[in-house]
Amino acid sequence: MKAYKLNIKSIVVIVGILSLFIYSLVLVVFHIAKTEELGETLLHYGYIIAPITILWVALDHYLWHTRLFQLLRKSFNIPPDIRGRWEGKLENANGSPVQKFVIEVEQTLTTLKVHSFSTVGHSISILSEIASDTHEESFTLCFLWEGQTHTDTKDMHQGVRFQGYTMLNLQEHESPRTLKGSYFTNFKPTQTRGGIELRWVSKKFSRKLE
Repeated sequence: MKAYKLNIKSIVVIVGILSLFIYSLVLVVFHIAKTEELGETLLHYGYIIAPITILWVALDHYLWHTRLFQLLRKSFNIPPDIRGRWEGKLENANGSPVQKFVIEVEQTLTTLKVHSFSTVGHSISILSEIASDTHEESFTLCFLWEGQTHTDTKDMHQGVRFQGYTMLNLQEHESPRTLKGSYFTNFKPTQTRGGIELRWVSKKFSRKLE
């Protein structure tokens, strides 16, 4: 499964193309510009659109997590920067041994994806969001995910696919920052649930437990 969300990038491109078309049509219909001069006129229009497009890409991928924009978080609902690799442990409520657990968070201003890795399997988020309290002072990473047990697991559940939901509270003023919370799954024949504790390690991804 995957998230079915509005494709903002495609919409921005389509709106840009449509605006050029409508702008050209208006110039021709109302004789504001001659047809042979239309290309030059649109070129000047492009000089306006191009910097706006570049600024948006820079904001979405880079500027949003700078100190300046993070200081403006409450004014614009800018999410906290949780990009990178987080390592820690997962403790199942059924009393099984504690597992080493890792998540890697891919994040831009408008997108968020979480990959997780444990000793028995791995998963990828389907739907992921960052929630806040009413005062917007504390944040929780929430994500619905689909996982799969390792094919080399020596039991009857090897290669099984299942879904779950995880909620991790961000402690961003600790050093290093931490994520603590809980999870539950629809694993069969017995549903699993438990707690997770993680600390931020780096912005580099390994795509494995290590």
